[in-house]
Amino acid sequence: MKQKSILSFLIVTVISYSASAQNYRTNYPHTNHKVFYQTNGLHYDLFDEYEYDNQFGAYRYLPTLQSIRYNRVDALFVGVGSDFADPNSEILNIGGVDFDGFIGYSTGQKDWQYRASATKIFGNWILFGGELTSSSTTNDLWRTGLSENSITTLVAGYDYHDYYKAEGYGVFSEINLGRLISFGASYNYTTYSTLENNTEYSFFGDGNIGRLNPAIDPSTDIIDQESIGLRLTLNKKGYTKGIITSKFLAEAELSDAGFANDFNYNKFEITTLNYLKLDDHTLFKLRVKAGSITGEVPEFKNFALGGIGSLRATGYKFYRGNRMFMSNAEVVFGDLWDYDDGELEIDGLYLTLFLDSGWTDFVNSNSNDPFSGFESLGVKTLTHNIGAGIGTGFVRIEVATPIAGSDGFTSLWVRLNPTF
Repeated sequence: MKQKSILSFLIVTVISYSASAQNYRTNYPHTNHKVFYQTNGLHYDLFDEYEYDNQFGAYRYLPTLQSIRYNRVDALFVGVGSDFADPNSEILNIGGVDFDGFIGYSTGQKDWQYRASATKIFGNWILFGGELTSSSTTNDLWRTGLSENSITTLVAGYDYHDYYKAEGYGVFSEINLGRLISFGASYNYTTYSTLENNTEYSFFGDGNIGRLNPAIDPSTDIIDQESIGLRLTLNKKGYTKGIITSKFLAEAELSDAGFANDFNYNKFEITTLNYLKLDDHTLFKLRVKAGSITGEVPEFKNFALGGIGSLRATGYKFYRGNRMFMSNAEVVFGDLWDYDDGELEIDGLYLTLFLDSGWTDFVNSNSNDPFSGFESLGVKTLTHNIGAGIGTGFVRIEVATPIAGSDGFTSLWVRLNPTF
């Protein structure tokens, strides 16, 4: 009951903050509100539209990959088109209907892959659309950016994503209530299938590229699923005024809604990103993720913590479960430019101190209460990693180590675009 109250308090607090921010906004001209960008990462024009903003971008049920990429299942993938990362992108507009998508060839899979959508916006507040897809994809984009992962795979042989094939169709809608609140819903029919490794090539070293891409589930390599997707986003674009910026995302994947599915489950997940400017040289950052799954779920849908962008002194996806809590707290010391104008840019070198905390557990799959199972979540059951880093606008070096009592090992990371 205590843990249920904590989660409820977290959700209510963030919603209250965002709602108050919207009321606050109405008292000021539009020009007084800026959009918060964090610009310490890859910023070449080639990569800008492909970077993944922790799932806070335009509503899509399935994550998308780049039309030019390199990884251990696709090897080199070369395609043309748009990758849905930029909500303002379009390939073609006919009568107010935007057509988006990409098509390309995977040299590893030896097949053609595509994704196509059509959307129509009515006024400035409601969108309807549909899409077709037959492409490899991943659930790991929150750990490391797309461009960073392609570069590290090709150059150093480190591929930090796990992949699967998604084929199917869906229809979706998104409603914007003011500038800060948006709600999305979709119906989806998707066939998931396991992908195998198809390359071990990299320029320098073996890295972990030989690590087998896991099956979507130990019992099967093909899964047919119907589902309803729901998404609530608060302050999606990162509007800010003053020293605090906060973004909130709540997602639900409902596959246990009367469908004749191979697996019947419901998956819920919330994410918050929070930035607090302490002074002109100090920024506090906090990311919190929590999730719960009820019912019988395929293995690739379970939560996994550990490794890059997660618990940085723990083995990759070492902790797994159908309940999850994680927080990443970080203090950045540097010369902060233009924060008051909504753009965070760090001039020259900067230092970071961070604390990663996480917990997972497997709870009886017969329980339909998403709040159950959090009774064991507490300070003593959390795994904690601490560390420090030094970086510039292009690259960051991090050293992380587990706190006494936690599993893990001292780790060195070289990052190109940290994901929060």
